[in-house]
Amino acid sequence: MREAASDFFYNSWRLVPANALWGVMLVALMIGTAVWLPLAALACLLALPVAGMHRMAALLQRGEPAGFSDFLHGMRRFAAPALALGVASVVLAAVFTANVFIGLDAGGVVGWSLSAFALYGDVGLAMFLVAAWPILVDPLREDVGVSDRLKLAALVNLARPGRMLALTLVIVVLLTVSVFLFAALLTVSIAYVSLVGTRYVLPAADRLEGRRTKIRAQ
Repeated sequence: MREAASDFFYNSWRLVPANALWGVMLVALMIGTAVWLPLAALACLLALPVAGMHRMAALLQRGEPAGFSDFLHGMRRFAAPALALGVASVVLAAVFTANVFIGLDAGGVVGWSLSAFALYGDVGLAMFLVAAWPILVDPLREDVGVSDRLKLAALVNLARPGRMLALTLVIVVLLTVSVFLFAALLTVSIAYVSLVGTRYVLPAADRLEGRRTKIRAQ
């Protein structure tokens, strides 16, 4: 978190506008949804600036300079996989969350079990996304297929479930606090948690792949 804060401090004039673009899209989506509820389906479009911010974070993690142009390039370069990941995330989160409340409303052993499994699904999805975004836009893995990058994200979670859960909870807490400090959410928080996640996930993925390479060599 300290390294991420340092990254943000020295690159704030690039990261804040990127976060602000995400914020403008969020506000437009909220207004549109209030007018016509089906527009909530466009929430997956928020994945585009998320991909751009993670691209900047990944470049900084790799020791490379990152400018606002890298944010825009990341949105264009990873538009298709980012939108696919966004759509899948929105659908799964909606299904899991709905089942949590359905199970609680049903009551009994079956209802509570359904609610518990759905809650586990939400947590697992959040952990996967924390790992998936940095790996998806990693400049050192652009020649790797998208499916392989997503598999690696899953493996990072399987290899370090406790630490990934802790990282995910930290990010969720930061974003939850930012909801109440709405201006921070619109200008700072998404960029900062992108840096936090990337600072841990990419080194963890590198170490995991290094161990797998050694095992294959043996």
